[in-house]
Amino acid sequence: MVAVLVRCCACALLLLINGAAGSAALPGESDPCEQPELCFQAAAFPKERLGKVMNKEQVLTLKLERLQQLADRFSGTLWGKRAGLLSGVLLIERDPASAMQFLRGAQRDFPVLDDYIRVWIAESQLNLGQAKEAAVLLESIPMAVPDSNILGKAAYKTGEAWYQAAACAESTAWFGRAVVMNDKDASAPQAYLRRGACRLRDNNVVEGRELLQQVWVRFPYTREAKEAETLLTSNLGGDTWTVQPVDRLNRAQAFLGQAFHAEAIEELKKFLLADPHSPRRAEAKLKLGIAQVRLKLYDHARETFRGLTKEGGPESREAAVWLARVYLRQGQGDKLLEAARAISSSSLSAEQKGQITLFAGMWLEDQKQFDDAIAKYVHVAHHGEPTAQRAEGQWRVGWVYYRTARYREAGESLRALAEQHDSEFAPQALYWIGRAGELNNQPLEAQDFYRKLCQRHPFTYYCQLARERLNIAPIADAPIETLVLSSDTAKTGDPARPPVTRADIEQHTAYRRAIELKTLGLDADAAHEVAVLTDRYSRDPDVLIALSTMLNEVGAYHQALRLARARFRDQLERTGGAFAPSLWNVAYPTGLLPTIKLQAAKGVDPYLIAAIIREESQYDVKAVSRVGAIGLMQVMPATANNVAQRVGLPAVGREDLFDQETNIRIGVRYVEQLLEQFSGNLVYTVASYNAGPLAVGNWIAQYRGHNQDEFVELIPYQETRQYVKRVLRSYREYVRLNGLS
Repeated sequence: MVAVLVRCCACALLLLINGAAGSAALPGESDPCEQPELCFQAAAFPKERLGKVMNKEQVLTLKLERLQQLADRFSGTLWGKRAGLLSGVLLIERDPASAMQFLRGAQRDFPVLDDYIRVWIAESQLNLGQAKEAAVLLESIPMAVPDSNILGKAAYKTGEAWYQAAACAESTAWFGRAVVMNDKDASAPQAYLRRGACRLRDNNVVEGRELLQQVWVRFPYTREAKEAETLLTSNLGGDTWTVQPVDRLNRAQAFLGQAFHAEAIEELKKFLLADPHSPRRAEAKLKLGIAQVRLKLYDHARETFRGLTKEGGPESREAAVWLARVYLRQGQGDKLLEAARAISSSSLSAEQKGQITLFAGMWLEDQKQFDDAIAKYVHVAHHGEPTAQRAEGQWRVGWVYYRTARYREAGESLRALAEQHDSEFAPQALYWIGRAGELNNQPLEAQDFYRKLCQRHPFTYYCQLARERLNIAPIADAPIETLVLSSDTAKTGDPARPPVTRADIEQHTAYRRAIELKTLGLDADAAHEVAVLTDRYSRDPDVLIALSTMLNEVGAYHQALRLARARFRDQLERTGGAFAPSLWNVAYPTGLLPTIKLQAAKGVDPYLIAAIIREESQYDVKAVSRVGAIGLMQVMPATANNVAQRVGLPAVGREDLFDQETNIRIGVRYVEQLLEQFSGNLVYTVASYNAGPLAVGNWIAQYRGHNQDEFVELIPYQETRQYVKRVLRSYREYVRLNGLS
């Protein structure tokens, strides 16, 4: 039945994609179905992608058609059985009855995935209206697979199944267990909503209202919150729902956590209006001002912070720093300098005073009042807190000397900073001492500093620049001493316990599940299975390297990169150190390159996109920035729609940007647009991706005539300045590691 259905659907699709659906081979290519594994790859991961030609439903039809061909051709083989299992998963929504047939057959063939298959069968039963049968099956998972890593997910689904079966007692109990196991699960809002509805069915209005209010307060950005609000405003039990002011504040905090700044601002305003005597008013005002800054509502933010600074307390002192930041962003130098003069008699901390003084120095530097700027920076270098702030003050002193062609003073000012090996500013101090030496007609001394820089900090942005000036190629690979673990770092926490090896981990059920799930293309589930292993083993270097490598291999690039950076970031991105060579593949993932290359964007190096993804989101498809940028390439929804309209793609919503392929498609096209706008200049393109082309255009005009390394250092926005350095460094590392330099 399903084969006939799929083939009929595919008939119409054949005309659309020039016969590609009828064969696993594309025009001009050999048939991959000569071998079952290649045939499965062609079926499960078709080269055809979503876009102008095919929509999601058409891609699904294409997959099902090819999987059926594979199952017919290689019946009884492991790959044929995998084709049946994946067909079952893909058909859960479209044809749940057929899905169940495939999945029940797969239970015999894939016992390692028994817990997942039970969940998939239950989902099919729910889609068929067999809620009680689904609930009973889901309840069996803890007994059948006690070491399952999806018990929390199963608990939420069990609660939903019993709810649909109108069994509120069982539903409430299971939802309660699920929330205890993981209250941050995506199904948590639904669990609270269902529990509230059940309480209302039992005429327990008080508890029902409380649960609905929790949905409305804690998950205000969800569909469930809207449903809860509808119920709450229906005068439950004859009582009018009255929103408490503190609920407004907590709801605003939930909005802020998901970067819904406009919605948070509205809730904060309502809170301030509703409770003029709340002890948390200062907290709310500070959050309001910061949200206004995130939305670039600087006039509103300025007034919010200005009012708060007059009230006293810790929020008032923090508001003073934010107010100075707004003055700097808006170019209100007179007010900024006035604020800087007033701090000597204020109750601000040393760090807060130092930050405002730095802002004042930046303004003076921007106005070319260089000596006055130096005086501010010197003050911070002597009196700032913590040490990092003093180092920034010292760096800025040397930089202004360089800008004003006082190269000898620049070198002298930066030398002490260059010798602080652990300082964030040491690499750039060494580099700019070298540049100052070049311009001061001391080329040999400059070369010495460049070499010293690359000896101490070989994997930094500044060493990359220094190698260009020395006209030597990037290092071919990590220094030989970094390729093996030393005897000290390889030790485990317990000398009596034998070290855990990769072979040990590969025998773990979670890892075997992960490999099977990865083979099926269920990357998120595979990543979850490997990720849980990090909690089961000690944190010695050998295990960390093995686990991060395994995560990378199953497509869990975000988790792998985070794990590697947690322990080896300094060695990988700065100094070099003791780690296995496989860690380079983890630190610079290439698994998304096929998707990136598929976009075929003119003039866009796929490794540049990989570097942007690495620095924007660390390969986290669910990433949301503090200003509301979404997904892998951290695309703003407004930008996404502008790009989509320009290249003739359908409109893109916020939720669409969490889709990996959609996000990459939009991000790549935006980079293509910026490269064209800035004539292929990488520095300007990367800066524009972060700050916008309008701001970068202004900086280009302002700093015309400066070299590219100087331009990067002159970028006024600290976030953009550091972002450009990080992306360019990662890009050059991608090029080096893939033998393209």
